[in-house]
Amino acid sequence: MTRRGLVWLAPLAGALVLAGCVGTVVEQRHAALDERRAPIRKVAVAPIALRPEAAAAAAPVVTRHLVEGLAARGFEVVAPEDVGRAVDPAAGVPELAEAVQREFGADAVLIAEITRWVEREGEALGSPRPASVGIRVSLRGAPAGERLWDGDFDRTQQPFLENVLLTPRYPGGGTRWLTAEEFAQFGANELIAAFPAP
Repeated sequence: MTRRGLVWLAPLAGALVLAGCVGTVVEQRHAALDERRAPIRKVAVAPIALRPEAAAAAAPVVTRHLVEGLAARGFEVVAPEDVGRAVDPAAGVPELAEAVQREFGADAVLIAEITRWVEREGEALGSPRPASVGIRVSLRGAPAGERLWDGDFDRTQQPFLENVLLTPRYPGGGTRWLTAEEFAQFGANELIAAFPAP
């Protein structure tokens, strides 16, 4: 390789490294997570809570991505449908955490909610108003319900050239405008990527 080729290679390599470092999730790790003696191996996913009614159709999609993502990270997962049958979805966190430990032997429960849902206006090739999604998750210990970790994805899709380190990670590589459902899938995947390792 020529010296001229090396000059272009260094910035490109740096950009690729930075692309993996662009954060999309605001997370908070709580002291209780570090103080746990036993590792978290089995996570129960609670039925998703909805604030915007427009997000009702997307809740199963977001939930599926959270469940699949946790399983891909090596956790044993209790599905939200099973959790919903075992405990009243309106129960408080302590009751929920105690029930998932008793019924399923779960080490923790993941509680998620969709906090913002704005559908894209226009089409995939052009949008005057891009999709905007908020998903908040909280990992609670079982059986006591202590707060272990929180993650918050709250973003609006950006144009490709506005953030060339982030937009290639979008579904479609940033080449099109996503629906809110597609952007929510991206958000769920980002939350799982930030989730504490088992």
